[in-house]
Amino acid sequence: MDHIKGVFFDLHGTILLSDDIDGAWDRWARAFHAALEEKGAEISFDGFKAVLQNLFEGTVPDIHEAGFTLFMKRVKVLGESIGLDLPKEEVRPLVDTIIKVWHQGMYLDEEAVPIIERLKEKYKVGLVTNWEHTPRIYELLGELGAEELFDCVVVSDSVGHAKPDPRVFNPAFNLTDVKAEESLYVGDMDVDIEGAINAGMQPVLIKRVDANGDWDQFSEKSVCSYSDDQYILIQRLSQLLDLLNC
Repeated sequence: MDHIKGVFFDLHGTILLSDDIDGAWDRWARAFHAALEEKGAEISFDGFKAVLQNLFEGTVPDIHEAGFTLFMKRVKVLGESIGLDLPKEEVRPLVDTIIKVWHQGMYLDEEAVPIIERLKEKYKVGLVTNWEHTPRIYELLGELGAEELFDCVVVSDSVGHAKPDPRVFNPAFNLTDVKAEESLYVGDMDVDIEGAINAGMQPVLIKRVDANGDWDQFSEKSVCSYSDDQYILIQRLSQLLDLLNC
C-alpha cells in the first residue's frame, strides 16, 4: 500500500450509523407525509408509502429551476403525482425540514474522527457521497462537528453523477491532487465497490459485526455481490491503520 496517497469515504453506513434504519425510514416517511398533508395533499399514509418506493428511481426530473437540487426536483414531481402543485418557493423550505428527519438518531462511528485525523497525518482524506440535496450534507457535518474533518467533500447532487458512475470521484481527485490508482475508497454498499472499481480505485468494504458476532443493521442491508478478490474487507474503521501500516 506504499503507493496510496488518498483515502476517501462514503457517508451513510460507512462513517454515519443508525441503530434502527427501518425506524429511521418510517419516521422520515411519516414526517414527509404529514408535511405534504399540511400543504393540502389528500393521500393515505399507506398510499404515500407506495409512492415513496419509487421516489429515487428513474431519470432526473426535467425541471430547470435555479437553485433546485435533485431532491427538490423529485419532491416537486412527487407532489404533482398526488395532485399537489407546490409553488417553487415552498419546495426548498419543505425539503430542508423533512430531510433533517432522516438523520435523527444517526451518529458518527466512534472511531471515525480519531481514525480520520490519524490518516490525515499521512494521506489526503475526502468524503464522496451519493446524496440528492447538497446543502444538507454540509449542514449535517456542521451538526456533527466534522466540518473540518475532510480535505474535500463531494456530493453527487452537485457533481451531476452518482456512484457507481466513476465521474462522481473526479472532483475529489482534482481537489486533493490524488490519482484514482493512488486511492482507497471505503464504503458499505455494492454501488461503493462498483464505483471504486469503475474509477480505478482500491475498494474497501466495511461490514460491521455486533458484540454477538452478528452483522449490524447497516451491514445486513449492505449487499455486496463482488468476489472477495475485488475488494478488501474490514469490520472496523481502525483496521485501515493496519492495512496502511499507519
